Amino acid sequence: MSEQKRNKKILWILCSILFSFLLLSFLYEPVLSDLFTIRVNKAVIDGQLAYPPFSPLEVRPFGTDILGFTIFAKIIQGFKYTFLIGLFLSVFQILISLLLSSLTIYKPVKAVLMPMISYFDKLFTLVPKPFLLLLVIGPYYQAMLFNAEDVQPAVNLIFLFIQLLVLFLVGLPSLVKLYHNELAYLLRQDFADASQNLGRSNFGLIRYSFRPQLLILTSNLLIKVLIQNLSLFIYLAYFNLYLGGSLVMKIDVGIHYTVTLSNEWSGLIGQSINRLASTPWTVLIPLIFYSGLILLLNAIKRALVGGMKNQRLY
Repeated sequence: MSEQKRNKKILWILCSILFSFLLLSFLYEPVLSDLFTIRVNKAVIDGQLAYPPFSPLEVRPFGTDILGFTIFAKIIQGFKYTFLIGLFLSVFQILISLLLSSLTIYKPVKAVLMPMISYFDKLFTLVPKPFLLLLVIGPYYQAMLFNAEDVQPAVNLIFLFIQLLVLFLVGLPSLVKLYHNELAYLLRQDFADASQNLGRSNFGLIRYSFRPQLLILTSNLLIKVLIQNLSLFIYLAYFNLYLGGSLVMKIDVGIHYTVTLSNEWSGLIGQSINRLASTPWTVLIPLIFYSGLILLLNAIKRALVGGMKNQRLY
């Protein structure tokens, strides 16, 4: 079997695993929620009545959180939000970056746009992105934090939009600069000069002559940017800045528990991080699935670009 065919087979298998789990997550609300145990309020353990949280040995397969909600059901439900939010953000960043960098082949646009891009790229390099996200998104936290009796879905959507907008802007300058450098490199090649001598415009070069190189670069970048965004989600969740907003649950007198509204995986990790010592499964099990997703995406990237020789990739 040739290396190219082997990579295609591996890619098909990995994508099948990813989309099978995605389909399972989409089926959760209409079908699976009636089949799974969603919440265990109490249970008889060793002949005694016990209350949550329950360990994986007490409630299989993954136990419950301190409110009694099963980790397994939350992981199934939250995967679609984890993957699709990250994918939407990454695709949008790639498309806008490619559009802006394509405009820089015109000197007037380049003279105005690239100094701004370079400035913000250096700024975002000097200031760690997690810290920057915390500074910008953090002030909205208290305004979006609700009690269980005061949930406002419309406001949560606004908060999600603010989070995604900040994440989008933070990742944009480096991508624009990268695409700009790639286009500048391609424009210096002999085949680009030949195409221009035959009457092809700069826009035509990007649309037709540079399509194979840009497709390879974009295929590689999409997975890389997606993984980077998933990593940033974890940083936000550590500070309880869950994607889509938070909900405060009162579990006892003077004791409150902040939960993610979407059950997105980074939120599942963040909401229990302070209870790692007492209920480690509530953190470690979502973290294992999160790490598995990143490893799967890395494997897809390697299979996607595997066997492509003599190509200039970043």
